[in-house]
Amino acid sequence: MWKRLKFRLALALTPLLVLFIRILGRTIRWKKRYEFAQDRGKIYALWHGHALALTLYGMDRGIYTIASRSRDGEIAARIAEGLGYRVVRGSTEEGRADKGGRRSAIQLIKALRNGGNVAITVDGPKGPAYKVQKGVIFLAQKTGAPIVPAVVRLEKYKALRTWDRLMVPLPFTRAEALIGREIIVREGDDLEEKRLELERALSELSSLASSWEGR
Repeated sequence: MWKRLKFRLALALTPLLVLFIRILGRTIRWKKRYEFAQDRGKIYALWHGHALALTLYGMDRGIYTIASRSRDGEIAARIAEGLGYRVVRGSTEEGRADKGGRRSAIQLIKALRNGGNVAITVDGPKGPAYKVQKGVIFLAQKTGAPIVPAVVRLEKYKALRTWDRLMVPLPFTRAEALIGREIIVREGDDLEEKRLELERALSELSSLASSWEGR
């Protein structure tokens, strides 16, 4: 009973949370803006812990993202939609048809082939942190879509005590999105090798993003 009431309260408060996040996003001073308009059919790969800041970076551009079919996923989906994202419900876990994995994969494949861009937290939804799961590699191979590694550098933020060490930008912080070289997964490529290539790319970008000194 209490969980149900708590869930309904969270849903009721979602519009206020979206408004708060939008206001926070407007205060962030980005060093440089990425030209999203030039992209068609690309996969933005990011760590779960960088998701909030990069969500603020990519607001209102119609980027596709994925949210689980759980109650937490319902809240996340409503927030993402309120920030101008298109949400596919399901799981990126391979073979988990019970979690909507196959259906969501089909929807994302269709979106990419139609020129839509997709953002995926590659170590989600539950970790381990900073370990790329194979779902994004499979999606890139099926569609031929380039994978664009992306992390965020924040001057001031709060790292939550969660499994992903979620970075919450503080108001008026300076920030920079670091974008890596595109990764192509061709038919016949070894998925594990490509998974490790993406993991290395994101890790290298994360090392660059670890300090604001000299920026």
